[in-house]
Amino acid sequence: MKKILLIATGGTIASVQTEKGMMPGLDGEGLIEHVPALREICHIDTLELMKLDSTNIQPEHWVKMARTVEDQYDKYDGFVISHGTDTMAFTSSALYYMLENLNKPVIITGSQLSLTEEGSDAPDNLITAFTAAAKGRPGVYLAFYGRLIQGNTVKKLHTEAFYAFKSINAPEVAELKDGVLKFNPEYDKYLEENPHPSTGDKLRIRDKMDTRVVVVDLVPGYKNEYIRALVDAGCRGMVLNLFGSGGIPGVESPGNLLPAIDYAISKGVKIVGATQCINDGVHMDRYEVGITALKHGVISGGMLTSEAMVARLMLELGEK
Repeated sequence: MKKILLIATGGTIASVQTEKGMMPGLDGEGLIEHVPALREICHIDTLELMKLDSTNIQPEHWVKMARTVEDQYDKYDGFVISHGTDTMAFTSSALYYMLENLNKPVIITGSQLSLTEEGSDAPDNLITAFTAAAKGRPGVYLAFYGRLIQGNTVKKLHTEAFYAFKSINAPEVAELKDGVLKFNPEYDKYLEENPHPSTGDKLRIRDKMDTRVVVVDLVPGYKNEYIRALVDAGCRGMVLNLFGSGGIPGVESPGNLLPAIDYAISKGVKIVGATQCINDGVHMDRYEVGITALKHGVISGGMLTSEAMVARLMLELGEK
């Protein structure tokens, strides 16, 4: 049997009812004890890394997770990280970029209902996660609702539904049917054009991050002063969620934001353009409002989610 390490971080999956509301209470062993079928999939050890609601997860916690994988790397065939759903897309994106030369599976999972609640989705998600980890396909993935999703394409679309997560602008990796993990051939085609971070003989952890990154949703009437204020407050990276295919109000608009863009870039701020739409990415080379933004120094985020852009931008700025 494959040897898999469960790295427990808290989240809804581990929560119990308290006088303050639902809070993480179960440890890793508690999670496994509630789902005996997991022991039939692989040999499981557990490590209690933290016990946090994922709302409280910060970049320094991503570093702890990555370093734990590094520290335990030679002892296990794969890893499962139990995690809250609210910031799961950020964590899965961050680990996707932080774990280079990864030749083992790192599977992130959680649930919409606590493992202690009747009708919880947690057992099925844990079974999917450990089945994927035992399968051995290298990479960082999310296991949820019987699906496997590449780490940097994850987005949470529902606050309560069990099918909470979707793969954005990429095929799903695999689906668990009747206990068998069936890989999607369309995903293999996707990988040919979008390969994982470099794969070599030795795992490399990218853990230098500059967290002075903000996400800005543009709205009609947005002011230059708002962007300038963020720059003056010390922002070093900015993900701008733009309109549609990727446009910034320019000289034809009374809300022209190009002066603020020029100011930010003159101060060394790196600006990446995303879209407020869920699917299809940005195409800033299509319309004049996007082309002009590119000429002023905004970088197209392409098909990435804003969560993936945040993680990648923090790492790029931290490694400068």
